[in-house]
Amino acid sequence: AGDQNLFTSLYPTLSQQLPREPMEWRSELTVTKICLFVYLLLEQNLSFEIVQCQFDLMIHHFLSQDTEVYKTTVKDDITKWQNVLKAHNSVDWLIVVVESDAKKKNKTNILPRTSIVDKIRNDFCNKQSDRCVVLSDPLKDSSRSQESWNAFLTKLRTLLLMSFTKNLGKFEDDMRTLREKRTEPGWSFCEYFMVQEELAFVFEMLQQFEDALVQYDELDALFSQYVVNFGAGGKCL
Repeated sequence: AGDQNLFTSLYPTLSQQLPREPMEWRSELTVTKICLFVYLLLEQNLSFEIVQCQFDLMIHHFLSQDTEVYKTTVKDDITKWQNVLKAHNSVDWLIVVVESDAKKKNKTNILPRTSIVDKIRNDFCNKQSDRCVVLSDPLKDSSRSQESWNAFLTKLRTLLLMSFTKNLGKFEDDMRTLREKRTEPGWSFCEYFMVQEELAFVFEMLQQFEDALVQYDELDALFSQYVVNFGAGGKCL
């Protein structure tokens, strides 16, 4: 969301550099410690893409470093954007402020470089100051630009993994709650099977086959108990 021309100019570098560095991820319920590329989290075919306002991905808002424009239009635009995110129950987002030395040199009254960032953080980020980052001269071939890219990509990878871990944890909690209801009337093993199988597919997608096998072993044990109970004339699971 935000300045689409600006995003288009930055997208090639972003799409090339984001998957390059491996990130370590550990789930509380997994049996292995894995190292994966961020792009593995986005699509099952292992490709990488950021698209406009797809609410199952992390959303980014790019804007130029212009305080007056921020006051008159961008602030309202971000407010509307965040309202859309809330309507879709999306809590994973990032605002990127793009700085340009050329624009700053043209200003007679140069504001502190963090002024617009502070405004955004105060207006939108509350205690989540890490949800607003600065990208300095991203299209220049300079050490400053590369340092800025590196910091931005590190932050983005970290937030992606945080989002993945949080959503996976919620999935596991929902699955556990459903399993605990197996003694209640009307509980369906088939419906539960589909839920835990989906979790196994996630681990398979990440090539974490041992963790996927754990899910299938649990399903096998649960189904075996289901058959034993049914054969003994007892109450099914």
